[in-house]
Amino acid sequence: MTNIKFVTIYFLFISFLSNAQTNDTWVNGTITVKNKRLKQVMVSNGDTIVMTNKKGKYKIPVKEGQVLFPILPSGYTYSNRKKWWFNIPEHLELNSTIEVEFKLQKIKEKKNFTFLAIGDIQVGDDNELLQATQSVMTELLNRKDYDFSIYLGDLVNDSPELFTPLKKLIDDIEQPSWVVYGNHDRNFKASKENQSNFFRENFGSETYAFFKNDILFVSLNSITPEGKYGYKGIYQENQIKFLSELLASVKLEQPIVISQHIPLVGMKNKQELLNILNPFKKVLVLSGHTHTVFQNEIKMSSGNTIHELTAGAVCGNWWTGQKNWEGIPLSLMSCGTPKGYFQINFNNGNYKIKYKGVNLPSNKQFSIWLGDYNSEPLSSLSTNNEFYVNVFSGSENTNVSIELDDKNTISLKKERITDPYVNYIKRSQKEGKSPDKNSKKSPYLRTKSRHIWKGVFPNILKKGYHKVKIVVEDPNFITIEEYFWILKK
Repeated sequence: MTNIKFVTIYFLFISFLSNAQTNDTWVNGTITVKNKRLKQVMVSNGDTIVMTNKKGKYKIPVKEGQVLFPILPSGYTYSNRKKWWFNIPEHLELNSTIEVEFKLQKIKEKKNFTFLAIGDIQVGDDNELLQATQSVMTELLNRKDYDFSIYLGDLVNDSPELFTPLKKLIDDIEQPSWVVYGNHDRNFKASKENQSNFFRENFGSETYAFFKNDILFVSLNSITPEGKYGYKGIYQENQIKFLSELLASVKLEQPIVISQHIPLVGMKNKQELLNILNPFKKVLVLSGHTHTVFQNEIKMSSGNTIHELTAGAVCGNWWTGQKNWEGIPLSLMSCGTPKGYFQINFNNGNYKIKYKGVNLPSNKQFSIWLGDYNSEPLSSLSTNNEFYVNVFSGSENTNVSIELDDKNTISLKKERITDPYVNYIKRSQKEGKSPDKNSKKSPYLRTKSRHIWKGVFPNILKKGYHKVKIVVEDPNFITIEEYFWILKK
C-alpha cells in the first residue's frame, strides 16, 4: 500500500522506432491527486514551462542532466516531499519518450504563515556536521511554530559527500524544506557542466518554483562555473527564460519571493533579472553567501521597490571561534550578528521579518556595548558616555532610541564601523588570549557592520544603576521595546 505522504513517480521508456521525425526526447505525463488528474498545473525542466491540459496531461522536451518538476499551485503539496522531482537519466535513446506521473495531495491554505530563511550551514567535515546537528538542526527539529524552511545555499563546504547525511537531518524535520544551490555545493570531481549532479540527486533542480498560500516562491541558480574551481555570479540563459515564462502567467500584484545564494550586489547580470521584476509590486529577494546580515532596497524605474534580505549564516563565521561548554563554536559573524537565521511571517500578502540566533531567546534582537570601544565586553558606561547598539535586522530604515529612567529620550546615529564585540575577538586573537587550542581562530574580522547605532548618554547622569528602555522601529519588523540596566561609575 502506498502511504499518502509519499509521491510515486512512475517512468517508462518507450522508443518510437518506426515513425520518428526528430531526435528530441520528450516526457509525457500526468499530475494527479488521489488518482484524479489535475488540469492547468505547470511543469518545468528548469528552462521550459508547460501546462497540463484538460485531461491533466503534459508534454515537454527534455535533455540529459535536466530535472523535471511540477510547479505547485496554492492548496497543494507533494505527496512525497523527500523527492518531488524526476532526474532525466543519462544516455537517452534518440526519439524516445519518458512517461512521468507526479502525485500531489490537497492541503488547507492559510493567509497567515511563517517560514524560515536559513543561510549557509556550510559543513566541511564530519565534526562540523556534528556541530550543526547539535545546534541549529536540533533547534529546527524541536520548533513547531513555522510552516516550512528555505536553505539559501552552501549546505556543505566543497564536501558533497555530506549531502546524504545532511539530507536525512533535513528530511527528519517535520516541516517541509526547500534547498537553494550554492557555490560550495558543487562536485569538483565532475566536469564543469556536471558540478551540480550530487546536488540534483539529493535536492532536485537548482531552479524551481512553487505557490504557497498565494505567494509565489522561486529559487534561482546564481552560480556560473569558471575554470576548475572558480565561479561568477551570473544568471544563465535558462534562468532568465524560466523566470520570464513563469511571471508571464501571474498578476503584477502577485507577491513574489525569490531565493538565491549570491546577493544581487554580487550578480554580474542582475539587470536582466531586475528588468523582469520591474513591473511587479511586491518582491522580496532572499540570499546567503556573505556570512553577514544586511538589507537593501532597490528602487525600480516603475516606481516599485525590491526588498533584498541577506540572511547571514547558521554556521556564523564558518564554525570558528571559542567553543562553549557543549563544544559549539561562538562563530560570531563579522558584522557582529550571532549565527542564526530569519523567520518571515506573511499575513494576507504582507510580511514581517525577525532574526533568530541559534540557541538564543527569540527576543535577542540586538547587542549593546557600554564600555570604551576597546575595553572588555562586560563593562560599566564608558568615560565619554558613548555606547553602541547592533540591531541584527537593522537597515537604513531603522530608527533606534533610548528612553532613560527620567523619561528623556536619546536618538542614536547609524554608523559604519566594526562591531565592538568582533573588534574584541580580533584583538584577543592577535594577543594570543583566545581561542583555546581546541577551537579555531575566526577569519575575516575587518568587515564594517551595516547595522550599528551609536549613542551618548547625558553628562548629568548620576552615578549608580539606571533602568533604560531601548526602542527599535523598522517598517519590515515589529517594533522592539526592551529594558536593560546601565552602570554609571
